[in-house]
Amino acid sequence: MPSSSFLLLGRSHAGAWWLVLQIAIGVMLCLYAGQAMLRMYEQATAADGIDAADVLVIPWMQPAQGQDPGTRAVLRTLRGVAGVRAAAAGNQSPYGTSAWSVHAWKSGDRGHRHLVSLYLADEDFMATLGMDEPHGRRFAHAEYQDYTGDQHRLHADPAPAIISAAFAETLFAHAEPLGRSLQLLPGKRLHVVGVLPRIPLPATAHRRDGTAVILPVRMTRASEAHFLIRHTGDANAVSARIRAALAAAYPDVVIAAPASLAALRAQALSGPTRHAWTSLAVCVAWWLSTLAMLGLGGHRWMLDHQQEISLRRAFGATDTQLAHRLRREYLMLAVIACAIGMAVAALLARLMPAWTLPLPSFGTCAAVVVGTVLVVQLAATCPVRLTRRIPPHLVSRSPSVRL
Repeated sequence: MPSSSFLLLGRSHAGAWWLVLQIAIGVMLCLYAGQAMLRMYEQATAADGIDAADVLVIPWMQPAQGQDPGTRAVLRTLRGVAGVRAAAAGNQSPYGTSAWSVHAWKSGDRGHRHLVSLYLADEDFMATLGMDEPHGRRFAHAEYQDYTGDQHRLHADPAPAIISAAFAETLFAHAEPLGRSLQLLPGKRLHVVGVLPRIPLPATAHRRDGTAVILPVRMTRASEAHFLIRHTGDANAVSARIRAALAAAYPDVVIAAPASLAALRAQALSGPTRHAWTSLAVCVAWWLSTLAMLGLGGHRWMLDHQQEISLRRAFGATDTQLAHRLRREYLMLAVIACAIGMAVAALLARLMPAWTLPLPSFGTCAAVVVGTVLVVQLAATCPVRLTRRIPPHLVSRSPSVRL
């Protein structure tokens, strides 16, 4: 049997490269879908630095013009409701739909400004959320000030701040952040008194890199505050009592229904979850079409070249030899396509990081390669079986067969 020529790849170069392109795109989709699923799992299971169980959030209040009850009065009402263990007010809530962001930078380095999520928190904010103990210290009672509505008068200079570990690493790399200074808003200086491992951000935060700052500033207007309630007992019952108490105390105020913080987190993760499953569905659909193209394409080629296969059999080629030759060609298609697909995926991740996901680990890439090879070999099963049914007597004395 001649050993120098291919069965498929040497006959239709355009068709072979089309198959390589089809498989390469499938490899890229596999990498993307795998990373999207992994990111979804990590976000759903990652510790967020708070104890979200038994926490309710009132995201907004809408008082009549000039009749804002004030956060202190609302907090007194909330703390008087049966089942409420603690209540606090802040400018935004973890996983909420309202986000405050400001530019902050290391002192003397205004050219590298960072957009960070800003929490204005009262004395009970961190305890109500069950935040981790910061590296350094918490705010002292004398450090809290009222928010007047003017961001340029948030605090005296320099003001204490607790920042997230992600923001500390962004600003100071591996240096000790405690006691270091940074700028917030034009001319406003902060000094870092604590670092939290994680600070959960609102769902609509402008940046999702975990950078955040907490300032000891009390919200004074109820219409500008988010109210956080830690409770005991059934959440629905406590929520109903809260709504009844607030409606009785402030009949002219429209108040949003309390929402579970755990439910807000699940809602915030709905976007990544939907994206991950959509990516997986697209990947599966593409590979089904690729599998069909590989199988049917090989089947069609075998039917069109029965005389060539028959002549090879007449020269003594066995079923095993033909099967091995055909599977090696399919293997070559898979390896070339994997190399192209991963190279293009790496290039896109470098050129368009905002639109793509980084390449996964070596183990994941190896798994994608193995999976691609197995799928392509599965597609070779149909043409391999067909070669076994082609007899050697189809050729004539002068066959018009190209070897």
